[in-house]
Amino acid sequence: MENFTAFQKFFDYQPCFSEDPQDLLQDILSKAQHYLSADDLEIIKQTYEFVKSAHQGVVRLSGEPYIVHPLKATQFLMEINPDLVSIQACLLHDVIEDTEYTYEDIQQRFGTEVADICEGLVKVSKVKYTWEDRSLETLKKTFLAMAKDLRVIFVKFADRIHNIQTLQYHPTEEKKQRIAQETLKVYASIANRLGLYTYQLYLENGSFKILYPEKFSQIMDYIKKYLGDGEKVINSGIKTLTSMLKKEGLTDFSVYWRIKSPFRIYEKMEKKYHTNDISLIMDLLAFKVVTETVSDCYMILGIIHKYYTPLIKKIKDYIAVPKFNGYKSIHTTILGMSRFPTEIQIRTKTMDSIAEYGVAAHYAYSENNASVEVPVGQSEWIQRLRQIVSDYSVSVDKTHFKDVLQVEILDKSIFVYTPKWDIKELPFWSTVLDFAFYIHGDLGLKFKSALVNNQLKPISYQLKTGDIVQINANKDHFSAMKHWVEYLHTPSARSQLLKFIKAQEKLLHLSQKTQDQTVMVDVDNNRFLQYQLCPDCHPKMGDKIIAQTRKDEIKIHSTTCKLLKKISYSSLLEAHWTGDPTNHYLLTLIVSFDQQKGSILQIISLFSSLSIPVIKFEVKDAIFPKKIVTIVGEISNPRKLEYLFFSLLKQGEDLQIRSKSLS
Repeated sequence: MENFTAFQKFFDYQPCFSEDPQDLLQDILSKAQHYLSADDLEIIKQTYEFVKSAHQGVVRLSGEPYIVHPLKATQFLMEINPDLVSIQACLLHDVIEDTEYTYEDIQQRFGTEVADICEGLVKVSKVKYTWEDRSLETLKKTFLAMAKDLRVIFVKFADRIHNIQTLQYHPTEEKKQRIAQETLKVYASIANRLGLYTYQLYLENGSFKILYPEKFSQIMDYIKKYLGDGEKVINSGIKTLTSMLKKEGLTDFSVYWRIKSPFRIYEKMEKKYHTNDISLIMDLLAFKVVTETVSDCYMILGIIHKYYTPLIKKIKDYIAVPKFNGYKSIHTTILGMSRFPTEIQIRTKTMDSIAEYGVAAHYAYSENNASVEVPVGQSEWIQRLRQIVSDYSVSVDKTHFKDVLQVEILDKSIFVYTPKWDIKELPFWSTVLDFAFYIHGDLGLKFKSALVNNQLKPISYQLKTGDIVQINANKDHFSAMKHWVEYLHTPSARSQLLKFIKAQEKLLHLSQKTQDQTVMVDVDNNRFLQYQLCPDCHPKMGDKIIAQTRKDEIKIHSTTCKLLKKISYSSLLEAHWTGDPTNHYLLTLIVSFDQQKGSILQIISLFSSLSIPVIKFEVKDAIFPKKIVTIVGEISNPRKLEYLFFSLLKQGEDLQIRSKSLS
């Protein structure tokens, strides 16, 4: 943004209905002429004339001619220096849906590339779907097309930005709210994921203005008051930084500025400070120094800290550890440059391009037309979206599809390391088993154990950013069990596990059918697993039974079997006679602990967190300060016991499990 007035226009956009379509076209052409040929400019003009004719006589809800919408959308698209095909597709994006022209017409006139992008943006018929279903189907088609050609989502963002800026003219308040919520939660999140910062700001603040108009106005008014003479503050900061860096011998750099967006201020107030007091937000104004090399970035950081006092906890090195969307920069917040703390961002020109335009920077038209690879993390994420849509393309899966989108788009991410120090991104709450499936499907299906930061962790352990994870797997056999789905958060891992279990059940069913074997026991709700009856306890119909998993077999015991006292609980699974209901087991646990160092509440809370109902609870005094607690809990999944005992013993050295039994 050139000045403080531009900032206000950027965030507080007001439609101007006196705009001449020819003026809008000329603005597009003037930007395109910097990198496209004269022949390309002529093609843009011809495309415009076709679009103008196709939408002739149609007006929008705002009352402006419809041709204004594709032109305004294309103006937003021009901010990323799009290629000719993208510009044509943006101008044409509503033609297939809203006019008599078909995909074949567009393909014949403008080529397959343009037609494919337009087709990828076509919305689903209003007759066939309700509003919510139609929205989900639109997302599915968008994600599928986006995985094939990222230019689809660039045009989609440009289209949505203008729609959200003119949403105030829609007559239905409920639909306005829905569209704004979808824009904020889905499209702004995707823009963030792809590093399209400018588009993200447009989408966030356009939605924010619709959803919370009073709060939007309150924040805009505060910014104007806080900065006072905005132009003076901004110019002073740029002059100060420029003079200081030149004094230290630097020449090849530029200084820019930015003001925190109204939505980001609101979000920080809500999530971090839990207050309506805007004055707590101290980083409203920031400056950006763009230079040539990485070494210059660190030199500039040193110079700034030489002159001003940094807030140590506010120094962030995203060059050494980039963000998930490829963003690289150094951030520092300093005192003394103005009357409030000031953030300084330092980056190279290449980093700045990626910071502003994210994945679009890798597709933007350049003079040598050289293509740059999409960052690995973004590429993997895009392909995951494609797989999600492929797996859940049927309309009856809409609830599951929404849940999956919640994980892949809206949930926060964690970043963990492999033993070779490769960074892997997973959704928040992911377990070590999720990580195993993420690395490779077979690694998950053959999971044996996990080391996190060189410590053995249970299969249910939830990872945190910065963890170093090593998965140990069985070499010659699969170990996956149906109940493992309880420990999986990521949709792709759940899908792989359930497909494997289904295939195994089918194979075992066929095998048992040919051997004319009567199936009598269900193990972990799997009817077709092969097993052996324990030769020591000889379980028979009517006995309460439990399964023990071994390396090469499953053995069925009665719960009174003496061998169970020597068997690790981690190898036990629920089992019941075919036709009977699923078994629930009673765990009797006697624990002693120092009441001065631990509490009964901690023990009860642990049972509650594992969803283990407590049937009986008894406390007895022992030699002070010891207490003895007897707990009887109802267990549906015996493997939970391993984690229960592990968690209990972690509560302190003084806590001891005196006895335990399962019946």
